Amino acid sequence: MLTDNFINKLESYLPKDEIENIIQAFDFAKEAHDGQKRKSGHDFIIHPVEVATHLARLELEPTVIIAGLLHDVIEDTKYKSKDIEEKFGPEVSKIVLSLTKLTADENNLIENIDQKNMRRFLVSVAKDVRVMIIKLADRLHNVETLKYLDPEKRKKIARETLSIHAPLAQKIGMNDLKWRLEDESFKHLMPDKFKMTKRLISQKRSEREAATINMISEIDNFLKNNDLIANVTGRPKNLYSVYNKLQRYKQMGRNFSDIEDLIAIRIVVKSKEECYMALGKIHDLWRPIPGSFDDYIASPKENYYQSLHTVVMNENNQKIEFQIRSEKMHKFAEEGVASHWKYKDSIEQEKIDNDAKDTYWLKDMIDFEKEIIDDSDYLDSVNNDILSDKVIVYSPKNQIFTLPIGSTPLDYAYSLHTDLGHACQASFINGILKPLNTTLNNGDTVQIQKSENDKGPNLDWLNDSLGYLKSANAKNKVREWFKKREREENIDRGEKQILRTIRLSNIENPDQFLPYLAQNDTFENFAYKVGTGDIGNHKIIELINERQLEETVRKIQNNEDGKNKETAKQNYDSVSSVIIMGEKDSEKKLANCCDPVYGDEIVGYKNTSNDIIIHRIICSRLRTFENTERFKPAAWGHLKNLNPTIVQIEAYDRIGLIRDITDVVWGEKTNLHSINSQEDDKNGTCKIQLTVYTRDLGQIIRLLGKMESIAGVYNVKRKK
Repeated sequence: MLTDNFINKLESYLPKDEIENIIQAFDFAKEAHDGQKRKSGHDFIIHPVEVATHLARLELEPTVIIAGLLHDVIEDTKYKSKDIEEKFGPEVSKIVLSLTKLTADENNLIENIDQKNMRRFLVSVAKDVRVMIIKLADRLHNVETLKYLDPEKRKKIARETLSIHAPLAQKIGMNDLKWRLEDESFKHLMPDKFKMTKRLISQKRSEREAATINMISEIDNFLKNNDLIANVTGRPKNLYSVYNKLQRYKQMGRNFSDIEDLIAIRIVVKSKEECYMALGKIHDLWRPIPGSFDDYIASPKENYYQSLHTVVMNENNQKIEFQIRSEKMHKFAEEGVASHWKYKDSIEQEKIDNDAKDTYWLKDMIDFEKEIIDDSDYLDSVNNDILSDKVIVYSPKNQIFTLPIGSTPLDYAYSLHTDLGHACQASFINGILKPLNTTLNNGDTVQIQKSENDKGPNLDWLNDSLGYLKSANAKNKVREWFKKREREENIDRGEKQILRTIRLSNIENPDQFLPYLAQNDTFENFAYKVGTGDIGNHKIIELINERQLEETVRKIQNNEDGKNKETAKQNYDSVSSVIIMGEKDSEKKLANCCDPVYGDEIVGYKNTSNDIIIHRIICSRLRTFENTERFKPAAWGHLKNLNPTIVQIEAYDRIGLIRDITDVVWGEKTNLHSINSQEDDKNGTCKIQLTVYTRDLGQIIRLLGKMESIAGVYNVKRKK
């Protein structure tokens, strides 16, 4: 049952006596699992052998390979941990026992994805990196054989893999494993979107591949002629990452054709110095795209990934990404932390030191377990602060700090010390005074200015729409501060927040509206929960919307003539809002087969009558269209039923004030119709009035709240 590939791989890096120990472990596992079958009908022993094969590809030490072969023995057979210890030693027994407990937690998670099971699983997996590596190899073979399970269980496992196992693989730098986990899970969790992404990539694939082959040959010869020996290969982007990038591009109003790195050319050289030499040669051959260069060698990613990334334009106006790295960087990029557990004879201490450096975040997961009582808060902290992508920033003393992408100076302050976060008054980014809700970028140097008084944090910091805090751990610290205040103080703070939100909503009789907010509770208790941060601003907005909808319905029902019924409906011709790239005169029609509505991902297809038929991008009929040249990129434009809102701002006049206001408008993806201002030279103030087109009340309140936080603004109100 041991495959030739497995044995050949072991022989390529292990001495004979170690291979014999592994074969003994196989014989033990085969006897233990004798007669057991998988859901596929195959002998059970095939599964641990596949797991061990994945581990052997990484050239891991024999202890890990043996534990991989035995990982299901305690759970599924008559043998106990002491039996394994007697035959293979205490270290193997310890790993297998940890895997057995982890599998029990994982099975509970599949049956019941609740917060307590999830927390227990994450804490267990954080205690030993070797256990995590084996568990990821185990999960990879399980998702590769998902087709044998019933559809519901298949989706549960795929969903769990995308949310937990793939991010963990990325976190420990095992990128190849992460990509395989993602694509296998993507295929079963979202089959329609998987096929759609595959279909999009297949369009003009031959052109991209031909261009890549030509460029690989050209750069390879060019480097050799310049005495640079390199391994040059092409790597297609994995499907799930393409799908995610497509979703991000959609939000920015960009198209599939804008994705630059569907195929990346990878150049592996001997040393760090040669990486920069190769970069110069690439830019000699092709024109680099401005803003598309990243130096992850000088500023490594949070998982210590190092590489140079650049995008160039070739002679056919095709954008191609290059990744340049040394052999050492390449090995770590592919294998991550697993590279520290390779079979080595004499560098045990280096392995321990490197492992501690690369997995400091595992300690954070265990620390969160001790510090955070609530399960949902713990999971938020792990997902947002540990498993999410990171941004790297510097302190004024040039110390490196990693924070979740989207973090602000306030997140940075709380990451340094809770008291510094509570007392944070102002921030300087790269030496320039910036608002506390400014998004940090890679390489920023951040300095925090403390307040002299002890007033504590601001309740607005918990308002997600204002963007002060990204880190779940920082938000928990702010909530804890408010919960420790006196009840009367929290009620007063909550009332002020409620009245401010109602004022920004332009409600005429707020006193009549207040009792509705409390619903089945007292208004005092409701205000207390707002004051402690337990009820956020989004909930107040939701209740306001509900009340206003009830009032509108009541007025329509009371109108005997029904004159207001048509005005209550927000009719618009959706097809007229569709924009077809490069097509102005063709008639547009919505496809009857898939009935696209505003917000769906769409594509146009030009029929023989030169009409553009708008289909949902997942429409099954698209697969029957053979002429791919007739596909036209399409996107939704602005709806005709966006409502004008007039906003009046009073502020102290200063240079850059109008720019800061318009930045807030663009940041909310709001259409600015007009803006004018009146200055009062006597007292240095100004009144600014602007008309914006907004979707709903939530967007209006977010917009007004962000404008209130602009430096120098002392009053914001909605006139219409």
